[in-house]
Amino acid sequence: MKRLTIKSYARAMGFADFFVLLFVCIVAYLLNYESLFSADNFNEQGLLRFGVSPQAVGIGLGFGWLIYLGIFKSRDTKIIGSDFVEYRRVLSASLSVLGTMAFFALFFKVDVSRVYVSEVIVFGHIFLVLERKLGSMWLLKQRKAGKLRRRVAIYGSSAEVESQLASYNSRKEAEFEPVLTLEGVSPIKVNYIGSTITKAVSLEDLGEFLAAEGIELLQVVGYGPGATEVHRHLYWALDGQDISFVVSPAITGVSSAKLSTRVVAGAPQLEISSTKFTGLRYFIKTCMDLFLGLIAFLISLPIVLVTALIVKLEDKGPAFFKQARVGVNGKEFTMYKLRSMRVGAELEHAARQKELADKLTNSNMFKDPEDPRVTRVGKVIRKYSIDELPQFLNVLKGDMSMVGPRPPLPSEVQEWKDHETRRLLVKPGVTGPWQIGGRSLLTWEETVAIDVNYVENWTVLTDMSIILKTIAYVFRGSGAF
Repeated sequence: MKRLTIKSYARAMGFADFFVLLFVCIVAYLLNYESLFSADNFNEQGLLRFGVSPQAVGIGLGFGWLIYLGIFKSRDTKIIGSDFVEYRRVLSASLSVLGTMAFFALFFKVDVSRVYVSEVIVFGHIFLVLERKLGSMWLLKQRKAGKLRRRVAIYGSSAEVESQLASYNSRKEAEFEPVLTLEGVSPIKVNYIGSTITKAVSLEDLGEFLAAEGIELLQVVGYGPGATEVHRHLYWALDGQDISFVVSPAITGVSSAKLSTRVVAGAPQLEISSTKFTGLRYFIKTCMDLFLGLIAFLISLPIVLVTALIVKLEDKGPAFFKQARVGVNGKEFTMYKLRSMRVGAELEHAARQKELADKLTNSNMFKDPEDPRVTRVGKVIRKYSIDELPQFLNVLKGDMSMVGPRPPLPSEVQEWKDHETRRLLVKPGVTGPWQIGGRSLLTWEETVAIDVNYVENWTVLTDMSIILKTIAYVFRGSGAF
């Protein structure tokens, strides 16, 4: 049986694209017209004006779409299955088809059915994305089983290579598989990961050697004296081989959306756009907060009122709990919650945290799964995050966002290091990366890492994704106490 490769997978996706577009064109046609057949494809209707049969339009759209998918390299083996980049190229192809059709219709005065074309374009793009998503899900499953992974060789000093390997091991993605480490120049010492086998390879033979080992990507890490010359010769050594050459930037944790190349003084440089909380994207985020916050507030209001009554009846104490939290740029605000602890429990917070200091997963952010201060009703509403619902009022007041880092206590912020304070560059959120990343089960370092990553790389689509994932996490009640 022939071994499945990423190239054969890309070819299979090409056939899938064809059948998806064929299906969409035929279904859209049948929804708008009675017959599949027509005698005349072109009918002259006056000076420089033609009426084109919908069959011809469908064929033109389908084949033009396939051509654009190829032009934009949507099935490039280096990006296929990578979701964001692949979807962006599919979208570029779809928009190009629409633009081309509009150009021909206007410039050559061709009469086409706008309804039919719109249906084909819209549903064609949706089904193409769904097809690619199903394909990437299958590909991920194969990679988790150890198949179709991209074999990687890492070049650098021992310390830098070890750091990069730790980065691979800490990530859940299964696309890349480091199999070789390289160091030195004359000759290059090759180490097989997971084995004691080593080899010495000359720089001139490196390309052929890596190709024979099935390497798809050579990654260079670290910088030092003479690194520029060494990197250049490594790059030249890959001439004629289908092996990608990548150089890790000195700064990490930056989204690919913020990276671009720029020529400075005749040399290509990597430009990283600064983190901004202004402009159109941030305006959209603010509008989303007001719109979604109002809807969530109105929907949750009956639940809040009923729960407040139950909390009140349990021990006759106040139903709501107000607490000072730190918001954007270090400004304190009053956060609202349904009370889940006995009255006066806040005064015991510091003593309880000190008592359990050696047992806590997260020493900075005190969360005790067996906290005796939590009431019976409190355990239930905490598990399903019902106690957090009044925070939608904070969103409407502008103190919080629908999505953002967890709002910290003033006492917690006093213990923060400089890089941890970057979490205060945006409004805290009702939900955020902490809530979907493990919640109270995370260590403090993990909590900081995912929150800072959100601050540095947030997008509107990221916010929408977190909101949808939060709904699933709330119903499961995982990590909440």
